[in-house]
This record gives sequence, structure tokens and C-alpha cells, in this order.
Amino acid sequence: MNVRLEKFVMRNLVRVAFVLIACSVSQTCASFSFNIKDLVLLVNDSTTLTLTLTDNVPGNTTLILSTNHKDLLTTNITRIEVTNSTSPSIWPIELFGHDAGHDLLKVDAFPPSIKSSDAFVRVTLQHSNELALVSVVVGWIYFVAWSISFYPQMYENWKRKSVVGLNFDFIALNLVGFILYSMFNVGLWIPEIEKDYIARNPRGLNPVQLNDIFFSIHAVFATLITVTQCYFYEKGDQQVSRTAKSIMSLYGLILAVLLVLVYLQKIVWLDFLYYCSYIKLTITLIKYIPQAVMNYKRKSTIGWSIGNIFLDFTGGLLSILQMIINAYNYNDWASVFGDPTKFGLGLLSVIFDILFFLQHYVFYSPKSSKIYDLTGCT
Repeated sequence: MNVRLEKFVMRNLVRVAFVLIACSVSQTCASFSFNIKDLVLLVNDSTTLTLTLTDNVPGNTTLILSTNHKDLLTTNITRIEVTNSTSPSIWPIELFGHDAGHDLLKVDAFPPSIKSSDAFVRVTLQHSNELALVSVVVGWIYFVAWSISFYPQMYENWKRKSVVGLNFDFIALNLVGFILYSMFNVGLWIPEIEKDYIARNPRGLNPVQLNDIFFSIHAVFATLITVTQCYFYEKGDQQVSRTAKSIMSLYGLILAVLLVLVYLQKIVWLDFLYYCSYIKLTITLIKYIPQAVMNYKRKSTIGWSIGNIFLDFTGGLLSILQMIINAYNYNDWASVFGDPTKFGLGLLSVIFDILFFLQHYVFYSPKSSKIYDLTGCT
């Protein structure tokens, strides 16, 4: 009796093991995916994709095609029945765009015996290809404007052999901000950190582009050149204020605590980089204030390059213009008004630039500033 029971148990264990192994192998071998991962589609237009199944399927399987927003995107079929087969299968899937926006076409398998994690397409629906091209051109123009905006100040310092009038708090905060911005951009291109990002956003794209890395690193080096000028050129009694030192010390303390948390594995490097980006945002909020206050106290803008402001103003306006173009073209007004950080920082930068224009051309015009400067009231 015991021998028969043992044989019965053994036979069933072998069967269960065989089924588990078969399922594991089938899930490893069988997979399906679309021929593309990203697609741009015009409103009221259609296109055809290819869904491909490779290797064997152990049993009948149902594929369900779905989108997140049926008012934006639909397909000609929503259900595919796959029979037990070892031959690769290909299905044409037709997409129809109904309204502008961003959507995701995905496929789920029931039962989940087929790998489906790669079966998705990110779809961007837009009103106009021409507007999309204008947006790209505007983006490159403001990228160039912001990239070269550092040089008028460097030239001004070199021409005068003096940095009197340039606020050191602004320079110090700018340097810290761009270092943190560079850390964030470069960090998201490190394979291990990028894997963490993809794990959290499995169907998203890395938000950092190559031009973001170039801009941030270039900004660090350009600011370092200005810092060097502050050491070698005439600077009077100017120095970094206690307030700015306290703020940067607080930032340093926060970063130190975050590094300890990374070491203790309480957070990962991706979280650390996100906190770096948040600190950069706070710096952008406050960095212009010391220079504006200094101009007010001196009743002069001598030493503060207006060329830098023109380029920064151009970049800021064009960045806002691009956001508005994209918001209309992709029907994504939430990216403007739903993300107050990005839009607000761009608008704040433009407002400060307007203040600097008023200080330079209206309140403390170059002629009156020069007279004031010669009287020794700087």
C-alpha cells in the first residue's frame, strides 16, 4: 500500500514538474512584438503595423489589443485567437487616429503563456507635420541661444578686466545648479541607472537627450571660466554673501544625507539624481535675485552684460513658444498648465530678464550709470 502510494505521488510530481518546465520553456521561447516601438500619426489618418509571433505556442491563446484612450486611437481588430502552432504568425494591425494626443497600443495574452512585455507601440497623434517641424526648429534656436548666452558676460569681463558689477552669489548658485543638472543628465545615461528608470517606466523613453548632456556640461565649463575671471580680474570688495553660503551649505548637507541613504540602500541612485534635479529647480527660482538687488543698490548695471540677458530672454520666450506649439499640436495643454514647474520656471526667467531690461535701459540707463559709477558710489 505504501509502495503504491509512493509511486502515485512520484508520478504526479513528475507530471507537475513536466508541466511547469513546459510552461517555462513556452514562455521563454514564444514571444510577439510590433515592427516599431514609436509612431507619429496625423489626426484623421491611418497606418498599418505588423504584429509578429515567433516560436511555439503550447496551447490556444487569446491576444487582446487595447489603447489607453479610445477617443484618440482605435484599431481594426481588438482580439486575435492563436491556435497551437509552431510556425511564426504575422498579423497586420491597422491604426486610426481620431484626435491629437499621446497614446499607447499594447497587447495582452490570455492565458499569459507568451512573452508580451515588448508588444507595445507609443503613438503620438498630431494635427500637423509642419507644426512639428517648426517646434524642432524653435527648439534648436533656443538651445543655441541659451548655450551662447554665457559668452557676452565673459567678453564683458575680459574687455573691462574687471568683474565689478557681476554678483558673485549669482555665479556661485549658477555653478552649483549646473553641476547638479549635469549629474542628473549624465547619470540617466549610466546603464545601471537607466535600467532603474526603465524598470519604473517600462514603456517610457529616457527623458535625457544628448543635447541636454552637452548643454549642461558646457554650462559648467562656461561658468567655471567666469569664476576664474572673478579670481584674476578686479573685483573690489565683492564676495559670496553669507546668505548664499548658507543656502549652498544647506544644499551640501541635503546631498550628504542623500548619499548616506544611497550607501545604506534606503534609496537608489535614480532617486538621488531626482533630488539633485529638485535642488536645481530651487536654484533657478532664486539665482537671479542677488543680481537684481545688487543692480538696485548700485543704481547701475555696469559690469552686468545685457547681451547675456538678450540671449536668455530669446531662449526663454522660444522655449515657452515651443511648449504652446506642442500643446496645440498634441492637444496636451496639461504639459503647459498642468506642469507649473517647467512652465513657471521658464516664465520666471523671462520676467527677471524683463526686469533687467528695465534696470539697464530705463531705471539705470548706461549714461546715468556711468556718471554714478565715476562718482565712486559703486
